[in-house]
Amino acid sequence: MWPLPGPDNRAIAAQLTRIESKVERIMSELSQQQVDINSATAAITSLQATVTTVASDLTAATANIQAEITALQAANPAVDTSGLNAAVAGLTAPLTALQSADAAVDALETPAPAPAPPAAS
Repeated sequence: MWPLPGPDNRAIAAQLTRIESKVERIMSELSQQQVDINSATAAITSLQATVTTVASDLTAATANIQAEITALQAANPAVDTSGLNAAVAGLTAPLTALQSADAAVDALETPAPAPAPPAAS
C-alpha cells in the first residue's frame, strides 16, 4: 500500500493498486509475446538453414550433371545430349525460385529496426 496523506488516500491507493495490477498483467503478456517471438525466430532460422542447404545442394548437383554431360559429349561427340541439356536447363527456374525464397526467409530472420519513440512534447 502507498502511504498517502489526506482524506482521499484510500481511493488514490486503490487506483494505484489497480494500475500496478494492470502493469503486471501487461508485463506478463509482453513476456509471453517475447516467448512466441523467440519461438518464431528459431523456426525461421531453421527454415532458412534448410532452404540454404537445399539451394546449395541443387546448385552443386546441377553443375555436376552439366559437367557429366560435357564429359559425355567430349568422349562421344555422336551422342545426342540435347534431352539431358534441356533437363538440366529446366532446373534453372526452380533453383532461382528457391534462391529467392532463401532471400525472403533471410529477410524475415533479420527484422527491421524498431521505430523511434515519439518526441517528448
